[in-house]
Amino acid sequence: MTSSTPAPPAPGPSLPYAEISEDAFAERAAATFTVAEPTRGMLILRGPCPRCQTQIDIPVVTTLFRSSYGFGGRFLAKGPPATRAGDVEPEPMVCTCDDEHPGRPADRFGCGAYWMLAISKVAS
Repeated sequence: MTSSTPAPPAPGPSLPYAEISEDAFAERAAATFTVAEPTRGMLILRGPCPRCQTQIDIPVVTTLFRSSYGFGGRFLAKGPPATRAGDVEPEPMVCTCDDEHPGRPADRFGCGAYWMLAISKVAS
């Protein structure tokens, strides 16, 4: 009798919920996700979750502007400095699927996978 390593769980909704990250998640997402810019300052990353393989959309806000005129009209805060084309910024990603994953807490969504994805800034 020989022993073998058990096969990983099959992808999809039968995969148990687990808050887990692996370097391979970012590699798979980078290879399979597409990027759309439905409006200025907003990207939508779309592709299969690198863990459960469910098609997901992840919104990424690329422009933020905060201000307050409540204190005598003084400008208190503004968004982060503009980035140059070619700059790379890591973005936290998390599975956003609506599929059922056994063991998922009631206040959570997705399969539990999370990863960081480097997004190159492009000139607008």
